[in-house]
Amino acid sequence: MAEYTISFAITSHVELTSRPDRHGRTFTMLATQMRLSWGWRDGEWHLTWHIFGRRYRKTKNDWSPHEKGYMSDYDIDMPAWVQPLVDANAPAMQPTAGGAL
Repeated sequence: MAEYTISFAITSHVELTSRPDRHGRTFTMLATQMRLSWGWRDGEWHLTWHIFGRRYRKTKNDWSPHEKGYMSDYDIDMPAWVQPLVDANAPAMQPTAGGAL
C-alpha cells in the first residue's frame, strides 16, 4: 500500500470542542499540529486526518502542558479551514513503484 503524509504546525490560536462521546462528555483542545495522510486502496487515495494539541483543564482553568489532545473524524467534523489544505496537498496521481537512486 502506498502512503502520503503531510504535517502542519498550527501557530494560530485554534480551539476545538469535540462532539459528545459515548458518555455525553465533550473536551476542548488547543490545536497545535495537524496531520493529513492518504493511503492508496482499491484504486484510489483515501484521506485520514488528525489534529493534535493540549487539553483544556476545567478544574485549573488552563491548557495542560501534559494532557495531550487528539481529534479526528470520530471526535469532530472536519473544520472548514482544513479543506483548503486538503485540496492543496492531496496526491493527484497513482503511486508508482520505483527504486532508490
